[in-house]
Amino acid sequence: FAADSMEVMLLSFLSLVLQAEWGLTERQTSSITASVFAGQLIGTLCLGRLGDRIGRRPIFCLAATIIFVFGVTTSLAKNYETLVAMRFAVG
Repeated sequence: FAADSMEVMLLSFLSLVLQAEWGLTERQTSSITASVFAGQLIGTLCLGRLGDRIGRRPIFCLAATIIFVFGVTTSLAKNYETLVAMRFAVG
């Protein structure tokens, strides 16, 4: 839960910076955060069942790898659409 809290806190600061830097609307800014939660919903539904089937440890390692890879990829995003897609994948 601490990681999710930090994620939301960092996105609140990042959203303000991106809104000024990229000229995003309020709707676009809020959709960045919403995409993380949408990704969490899909990830939980898929990886939860898979964890029951093959074990929680491999799925935990997979989830940590996904978060790491797409977290780094988020830092390389050059536009709004890519950022939203990468934040969805982190979720």
